[in-house]
Amino acid sequence: MKSLFPSHFASDPNRLSKLWADCIFVFDTNVLTGLYKYSDETRDALYKVIESLGDRLWVPYQVMFEFLDNRAKIVHDQSKLYESAISKLVDLKSEIEIPNRAPFVSKDIYDDFCRSAERVLGDLKSRRDLHSSRITDDEVKLRLADLLEGKVGPAYSPETLNALVLEGERRYAQNIPPGFEDRDKHKGSSLVKEINKRYGDLIFWRQVLDKAKDSSSSVILVTGERKEDWWSVCGGKTIGPLPELMEEFASITGKEFYIYTTHNFLNFANDYLQQDTPPAAVDEVRDAFVNDKETAGRELVQEESLLEGVSEGNDVESSSSDKFGVGYYHRMKTSLSETLDHLEVVISNMREKVAEAERGASPSVVQIQRDHLANLLSRRKALLMKRRYCLRRISQILDDDLAGYSL
Repeated sequence: MKSLFPSHFASDPNRLSKLWADCIFVFDTNVLTGLYKYSDETRDALYKVIESLGDRLWVPYQVMFEFLDNRAKIVHDQSKLYESAISKLVDLKSEIEIPNRAPFVSKDIYDDFCRSAERVLGDLKSRRDLHSSRITDDEVKLRLADLLEGKVGPAYSPETLNALVLEGERRYAQNIPPGFEDRDKHKGSSLVKEINKRYGDLIFWRQVLDKAKDSSSSVILVTGERKEDWWSVCGGKTIGPLPELMEEFASITGKEFYIYTTHNFLNFANDYLQQDTPPAAVDEVRDAFVNDKETAGRELVQEESLLEGVSEGNDVESSSSDKFGVGYYHRMKTSLSETLDHLEVVISNMREKVAEAERGASPSVVQIQRDHLANLLSRRKALLMKRRYCLRRISQILDDDLAGYSL
């Protein structure tokens, strides 16, 4: 049975032991960008592992392209995290520094807190400035350039990329992994760079297959990816790599394929490759992976909830929210206003894409862009109706309160 369905028994210990002994290791983009998110000690531990892999490490061209393309934004985002922490600590310090107003703390404890807070603030500001300086003076990029010299694959020609886009359309329509969960990324765009981003996972996958076939090597992929076009997931629990990926890999290369998250790779590397990555470093990488997953989940919920429950017609008037007071409608109005501000930016960008498409894209692409814009405008109209309803309810409640007071 195992010989008939090998991809469903890929985690067999004997099979994995042989795979670790013979394979090449491929790092995904998020493994490299993750270096910006770790402490100095954990980053150094990963550098050590990367260096120790020697010629068994290989990085697809697509990975380095994405790393260099996304690097500045990731560095900037890390700087913003420190800025946010600084702001919160300053606010907390301000909250308790007035001696004659709650919350009260004793002077000795407050003085100790201030001394500690100043040290923490100093360290946070230093690290914020370090991340900010990396936008133009990036020692992480330079270190990776040294470590990966001679280990990055070649680029695909424009003709090969165009062929992969056509193949990607067919595969994504059939939910063939990997990458089909990105089918809506930059959908309708006529920009080559944005089209290639939509099919980035497929381009990456093809480059891995080419390398494995040319070198007759099995592959272990190390990734921070969590989407279900890479992993088999049931009931929210990750079972393992998608069998379809292992089957396609075997059919094209005749070799084995497996996937590990970065923290699991570090754990197993300690056993299979006699590495000595400290448990604290493994825990930090795992925590960063979990935090990224939670953040991605929150962002998805926020994005989906932007227009949730918005009525396209007059039935917005029949809201059952009459039982709520004026504070509720003020909060709702504020939230809707913020959402509308966000939507205005999206609409403005979409208008530019429509104009660009009309200047040179095919009629079908132009129509897709126009339809997308029309959908955004329809959503904006619905949000405006809901905000007007909130304003009317606020006015009605205030009028009723005033009338009751005059009686």
